[in-house]
Amino acid sequence: MAELTVSRLFRGLRLATLLITAVTLFGLNLPLLLANAEVYRSFAVEVAAFAVLAVVAAVTGVLIWRDRPLGRWRWPALGAVFAASVAAVSAVPPELVVTEAEWSYGTIGWCCLLLLADHRFTAVLLALAAHQVFSFGQLIALGQADRLTLAGLATVSVLVLGYQLTVAAATAALHRLARLAQRTAVQEERTRTAEAVADQLHRDRRTRFEELATSTVPLLARLAAGTPVRDRASYAVEAARMRRLFAETDDVDDPLLHELRACAEVAERKGVTVFLGTWGERPELPVPVRRALTEPVAACLAATVAEARVTVLGTPGTATVSVVTDAPPPVRLPSSAQVTVTHRESGGKHWVEAAWPAK
Repeated sequence: MAELTVSRLFRGLRLATLLITAVTLFGLNLPLLLANAEVYRSFAVEVAAFAVLAVVAAVTGVLIWRDRPLGRWRWPALGAVFAASVAAVSAVPPELVVTEAEWSYGTIGWCCLLLLADHRFTAVLLALAAHQVFSFGQLIALGQADRLTLAGLATVSVLVLGYQLTVAAATAALHRLARLAQRTAVQEERTRTAEAVADQLHRDRRTRFEELATSTVPLLARLAAGTPVRDRASYAVEAARMRRLFAETDDVDDPLLHELRACAEVAERKGVTVFLGTWGERPELPVPVRRALTEPVAACLAATVAEARVTVLGTPGTATVSVVTDAPPPVRLPSSAQVTVTHRESGGKHWVEAAWPAK
């Protein structure tokens, strides 16, 4: 919001500069040009210089009104402004250079401000300084550098530059405010993003803790009270679930495979050899679907005695996780509405498959 406000103020200041330039050029300079038409060395040169300044002001005004950047066009335009200034002064008789016949003096600076308003403040100062150097140098070159003439030009310069430098300083201040507003907006966005991520992580942790509280906590309580050996498979299942829950927060390319490896590590810790293979490209699966696919595998691995083989198959619209073990799975395999679980037994081997979407 602050950045938008500063941008509007900056555009308003540029439009105000455009208005001052137009009023100076057409309201003040044009009458002076026409009133002194007979005294110029070449009235056509004066008209051409005025036309150049008018075209530069018009084109720049259109770009400002449409809120478009001047880009590289500003530099040839700035060169045209200084060329017009040289032409306008050269067509004025030397003795009339510091009179109203030299109409262009007060306009050149406003044209520079118009072209350099969205550029660095240093560029504005250099352009105004170059115009002043040219103006005083022109008097010296024409032999009009007496004390009275120089004092008159200095007085006019102070008056004109007082307004122009004020506008230039205000423009520079708005530039600084715009940069500050942009940095503040970026920092605020980062803060909001960090807070949103922290809130989401907190909600995820609470969800995981609630899920563990319904299954893991009772088992731990029973273990603390002295649990029979027959319940150790249940502990292995809960340990696999915990490792899977921790793995869900990891940033990996294949979350499903990563979570299956976490479940397999629990079985490997008790001496089971687990072979894990994949085939095909799977779609990106949400967390509930991945949990439903890995639950039967975790239960089967907890019951495995020596060896298990886990296979992940995928197509653009399906995902299947199967496990072959040397021991029967729990009496009741975990299932859900999203995943179909199938169990077959042959020759002492047990094959369990979890398929998504449910058939």
